Amino acid sequence: MAFRPSLKKKRQFEEAEANVTPVMNLMCVLIPMLLTTAKFVDLALLEYNPPVLQETDASVDDNRGEGGVSTELLELRVNVAYDGLEVSIFNVIEGENFTIIPLDYDGAYDFRVFRDRLVEIKERIVGPAISESELLNDETGKLEIVNVYKYTDAEQIRISAEGDVPLQTIIQVLDYSREYKNLDGYFQPLFPSPALGQFQ
Repeated sequence: MAFRPSLKKKRQFEEAEANVTPVMNLMCVLIPMLLTTAKFVDLALLEYNPPVLQETDASVDDNRGEGGVSTELLELRVNVAYDGLEVSIFNVIEGENFTIIPLDYDGAYDFRVFRDRLVEIKERIVGPAISESELLNDETGKLEIVNVYKYTDAEQIRISAEGDVPLQTIIQVLDYSREYKNLDGYFQPLFPSPALGQFQ
C-alpha cells in the first residue's frame, strides 16, 4: 500500500509583513507626553560686576561730579572672613560704620543678622530716593527710569572673601544682599548691583 506524500513538505512558508502602525501610534502619543512632563535643567543667573583692576581712593578721585559738584559715596563693603562677616561703609575699618558679624553657635555665617544690618544701612543711612531720572540702557538701547539717591553708589555693594571660603557662601551673601521683605510683606531691593573686590 503506497502512502500519499505529505503536503507539508511542499507547502512554502509565506513571510508576513510586520505591522508597525500600533507602535508608531504609541510613539506619536508617548513622545509629546514625555516632553511635557519632563523637567529640564533649571538655570539660575546671578549678575555681578567683575573686580576692578586697581582700586583707587574714591574719596579723593571720584568725589567730584559734573561741574566740580561734590558727590558722596557710600562705599559699602562686605568681607567674608573665616570667623564672620565684616560690613563697612564709608571705607572705614573701625568705629560705628564698621560691623563684625561673628559666626553663630553652629559655626555657620549668621545671614539673618547680616541682612538686618544691610536693611539698617539702606533705611537709616541711604534713605529713600531723592528723585528719578532717565538713563539709557547700553544692552537694550532703551531709556529706563532709575532712582537717584543721596549717594551715587547707593545700590552697589562690594563683596570680597578670603581664599578658601566656599563659593556657596559667596552666593548666599549675594542673595541676602539683593532684596528684603518689608513690614508690608513686599520685596524691596537692597543693594542689587554687587561687585567682587579685593579683600580689605
